Amino acid sequence: MRMIALSALPVMFLMLLVSADTSVAENSCRSCHESQQTMQRLGFPHFTVTARAIRDQTRHTTADCQHCHLGNPQAGNKEQAHQGLARLLVVRKKGLSSDLSPRTEPLAYGNNPANRLYIATDKAGEKTRDASVATLQWQDKRADNQALDFEGLQKTCGACHLREFEQFVKSPMGAMAKQSQYAGWTDPQRGPHNCGPWFEGNLEKMQANTGIPIPKAGHAVNQKVCNSCHTGCLDCHFNPRPSDARDLTAGSHSFAKTPASPGCYGNGRANLCHAGPEDNRRGAGYYGGSFSIPEGSEPDVHVAAKVGCLDCHDSSKNDPTLGHGVVKRQAADSCVRCHRQAVANHAVSRHKKLTCEACHIQRVAGYQATYWGPGKLAGVATPFFKFKGYQGIMPQPILIKDQQGRWIPVKPYPMAVLNQREAPFKPGLYWRYPANLPDHQRTDDAWAFTGLHGGMVGNNKALTWIQLDKLSHKLGKARSCDSCHGDLLTGSQLQNVTWDYDGPGAEPFKGSHRVIASKHSLKIQDIQAHDQVVVEAGFSLSAIAPWAYLDVWEVSGDFSIPVPSDKPAYAALKADPQTARAQKIMH
Repeated sequence: MRMIALSALPVMFLMLLVSADTSVAENSCRSCHESQQTMQRLGFPHFTVTARAIRDQTRHTTADCQHCHLGNPQAGNKEQAHQGLARLLVVRKKGLSSDLSPRTEPLAYGNNPANRLYIATDKAGEKTRDASVATLQWQDKRADNQALDFEGLQKTCGACHLREFEQFVKSPMGAMAKQSQYAGWTDPQRGPHNCGPWFEGNLEKMQANTGIPIPKAGHAVNQKVCNSCHTGCLDCHFNPRPSDARDLTAGSHSFAKTPASPGCYGNGRANLCHAGPEDNRRGAGYYGGSFSIPEGSEPDVHVAAKVGCLDCHDSSKNDPTLGHGVVKRQAADSCVRCHRQAVANHAVSRHKKLTCEACHIQRVAGYQATYWGPGKLAGVATPFFKFKGYQGIMPQPILIKDQQGRWIPVKPYPMAVLNQREAPFKPGLYWRYPANLPDHQRTDDAWAFTGLHGGMVGNNKALTWIQLDKLSHKLGKARSCDSCHGDLLTGSQLQNVTWDYDGPGAEPFKGSHRVIASKHSLKIQDIQAHDQVVVEAGFSLSAIAPWAYLDVWEVSGDFSIPVPSDKPAYAALKADPQTARAQKIMH
């Protein structure tokens, strides 16, 4: 028996070796990429990676290269093996085109949370950030237009996570349900939007109402911008980071089962995902700092407390009935989880119709004006270039009543889209979505149509409106009583806004305007430059600054704040918060 066993050992060992060799031979991905020598010889040593390392980082114990990257692991040469390969997309500034050529440098990591991931290039013998790169997109996006690749996604993530895939593609995020509803500048249901319309499928409709030609190439590059900001599976769950010998899950293939909060902000790829709408458009984002424009805005107080996005916004993490990829936009009910007594006191106070954020948001940054006019986007001519360089500070938000009668904070600022023929709206205040929609299908944003105007030197007519997005983040110390009740006669709200224009079309200049919310109207007036506006060649003043010709941003209505009836009592109570709380004036 012993002799038989001993004689069988070499045969068994040989069988194991043959099996192992066959496994590697059958998977040309591993036979090349696991060999440092082979990858060095091919000129891509940074693409050396072992199956063991990938499994440690992804925590997918059964997945192999082709399950995520597709391609042909049975092919005998590189070209055939890489056929149909899903890979990281390097999006170049010129044309926002995806560069699919093999990267000569590995993915690089920086310290700036807003731009921590980048592609390096060799410049005079030194590694530096490649300035020709606009952004990075993961392999679940299409190379031609950066839209979500549903077919590829079904073959990769969906092959193992079919239920999650089917739920995600029907979710507001996966279906791009919000932005795609803006079917042009004059959509009667949604109105015009700061982010622009959904360009795909709307060229003929938009051209019919636009006074100058819309080049197809320009229309397509506008849509690429829309696509680049809308999410796929990897935007939430892929978390590449530097390798760490103390943490085997860290590396270029790291995944997060529960999306980390930085992933909601693009995870270090500039202002993708919620970073742009929150810290730029609304100007009261969660992270602030390097994400904010101007840089350095205070972050939300909850950042220091390590409160994550999904700690406040309900999702399938805590409510499986929502479905994978559904995150509730409204998070007001979550305040009670940590601030039970304050919420209870507020509910019976004189200020109970104010949302928490109405008092706890100050110094609103980001865009203070935006105009859409002729220019070049990614080197391609378009009549709809977004002149968004008006960046500054509004000291306090303006408070308005929402559809439920609650006072909410907003940042009103002037908007225009040029060369429009007609507008189907009547001047007035509109809400983006009706109040009776479920939370995850609704926003509490408003906008005010202020007219269709000529009178400029070129680019007539201008469809103008006031953007009125609700502010929800950047919570902190409460604003003072006088910041709301400064006008004890009429209840008017006044904010003096300062900004710097630093964008295409003109040399940098400073300016300001005033926002007045009174019993009669909401008005943006005294828009002015403090320096001479020097327009660059190929641009026009009316495109960059229609306010130089127009004074039209006003909508009728009562936007005043109720005046305290007992002014002496108000003066006493604002100086004595303890008594004010005891008398249920505030929480």
